[in-house]
Amino acid sequence: MDRRGYGVIGLVVAVFIVSVVAAGAIPRLVSMERAMRLDREAARLAAELMRYRETIMTRQPIHQDFAGVASEVEPKFELLSDGYRIREGMKAQSAYKLPSGIQMSWSGGEVQFRMTGNAQPMTIHLKAGKEMRYVIIDRVGRVRVSLTPPEN
Repeated sequence: MDRRGYGVIGLVVAVFIVSVVAAGAIPRLVSMERAMRLDREAARLAAELMRYRETIMTRQPIHQDFAGVASEVEPKFELLSDGYRIREGMKAQSAYKLPSGIQMSWSGGEVQFRMTGNAQPMTIHLKAGKEMRYVIIDRVGRVRVSLTPPEN
């Protein structure tokens, strides 16, 4: 008797092998997707902070007689638990809400850049599951994204 094709046992073994490989790969793919999403959000936040720094650096100095008015109209970068926004006076210039599953916290007070480009150092933490990214602003105003927290 000439048999061609595969038997039922051969197909069951093949399906079992494929499902074991897929069961191992799917959690890794989910973890990679989460890490890529976190990288994207950290890079976006860093770019917004750099743009904000440039805005502050290009503003004209306010005469001392109008210092009170300057504080009302000077742009502010506000960090929120679920996103961030840039305000000028009472008007929000731009706002961004983080995707669900990403939490943000920070240390170092509020975002402050001076007209010279220098900054108040601070670290912004982005977290998704077990993954963490750190957006770090140093004294001279450099903004960078890191996988590890800054050294104190």
